[in-house]
Amino acid sequence: MPEIFVGRQPIYNKQLKIYGYELLFRSDGSPANAFQAIGADGATSTTIINSYLEIGLEKLVGNRLAFINLTEQFMLNENSLPISPKQAVLEILEDIVITDEIIEASKRLKSQGFILALDDYIYNPDHKPLMPYIDIVKIDIMQLSEEELVDHVNILKTFDVKLLAEKIETMDEFFLCHRLGFEYFQGYFLSKPRVIKKKTLASNKMAVLNLLSILMNPESDMDEIEEAIGFDVSFSYKMLKLINSALFNLNRKIDSIRQAIVILGRKRLRSWASLLALSSLDDRPSEILHLTMVRAKMCELLSEAAGLQDQESFFTVGLFSGLDILMERELSDLLKPLPLNQDIVNALISHEGDCGEAIQCVMAYEVSDFENNHFKNLTQNDIFVAHIEAVSWANMVFDAS
Repeated sequence: MPEIFVGRQPIYNKQLKIYGYELLFRSDGSPANAFQAIGADGATSTTIINSYLEIGLEKLVGNRLAFINLTEQFMLNENSLPISPKQAVLEILEDIVITDEIIEASKRLKSQGFILALDDYIYNPDHKPLMPYIDIVKIDIMQLSEEELVDHVNILKTFDVKLLAEKIETMDEFFLCHRLGFEYFQGYFLSKPRVIKKKTLASNKMAVLNLLSILMNPESDMDEIEEAIGFDVSFSYKMLKLINSALFNLNRKIDSIRQAIVILGRKRLRSWASLLALSSLDDRPSEILHLTMVRAKMCELLSEAAGLQDQESFFTVGLFSGLDILMERELSDLLKPLPLNQDIVNALISHEGDCGEAIQCVMAYEVSDFENNHFKNLTQNDIFVAHIEAVSWANMVFDAS
């Protein structure tokens, strides 16, 4: 049986909080660009869902919902799905012909407690008998003009369904769909910067950049680092709270920043302080920080798996790759005042060197571009494991901080 590699695409609510994840896969050995959301028949569907169970849905989606696509054959199979209705949204594919059998199957799945969604919906009156059993309708906004999108929304408002806009690539598209009344949003718009050109950054963002400058400066001594972290009482409190959490599992209580520097070492503390500094940017959706945390840890894990040294640099590159998203400025401009090693700058700007290859791999995995997420001699399974571990780690950090 071929190995299965699972990617996930976040689905947000109106407040840009994660509502669920669509799970995407490919099997090892499939031709280039031939991966899709579900296999061609019920047997493949069973394989995929079993794979989810082997991995553990909690590792893939946490306490959020898993959006899983169903084929016609799998829908018509009356055996119970090996997954809890509390965990899943079942997507009915757009190419399924609406028959009496499909309507009956939808009614059965609905009665079992599953949330049902219509995938890639383009208006068709043949779908009307199915609508009483549908909870969510997914609309691919790239397939429709703005006028056609408005028409679809007006038609679907006559049914008791919630609308999900998919393939949103920009924040402007998000705002348009938000105004039209969509409840859920899917796409890579949060992983791309919405650059705002202004002369100055907001004061809180300037403070974060100043702190990063001190943390990243190899000439900063212990007193300067301690003073920079301790300048903000709430920040130093969060730092100590995090260090004393189960994440570090230290055998003694750390009650000062100086102790933390001595116990953890300057490089390690610098990485964690940088992470907390970015988390203080509370005017940006928390999911953006989560994204950058996953990038940072995954880069570090890839370097470890490949047997490379200086893993802190890989962590830094992953973390700082999201600076433009968090700060809404050009990345090259944000990096100029930071005393970063030139190799790190080159990795961030042009993906040069080992660190550059690592972040390129991570960002390819982010968008389920399985054909371009390669790094050194690592297998696809190695990269997949690094992704799952990075997600779990980011979730733990969020819980601890």
